[in-house]
Amino acid sequence: MTNKEIVDGNLDLIRRCIDYQFSAVKDKQFQEDFFHDLLLILYEYPNLSDAYENGHLNALVTRVIINNIWSSTSRYYSQYKKWMDRTDPIEEIIRKDDAD
Repeated sequence: MTNKEIVDGNLDLIRRCIDYQFSAVKDKQFQEDFFHDLLLILYEYPNLSDAYENGHLNALVTRVIINNIWSSTSRYYSQYKKWMDRTDPIEEIIRKDDAD
């Protein structure tokens, strides 16, 4: 079985894992983007079939999610979270401009 077949056949499981792990994330605006990024990661993941055949797909997916959303060196952090941590929400910028 190919990685694509495994991933495409388990989209509900992957979605549930993301929903559960993102329940602890303060800013959920990139959750859907992360879902699509995770699919790409899993399509290319080495030995995904081993985890699937041994009944460990849920654990593997959960570990990949946790590693990405909580690590400051992950792709998710560098593409999404880092920029949000360094910018002010537009509402704050407007309030500051109005105050001046």
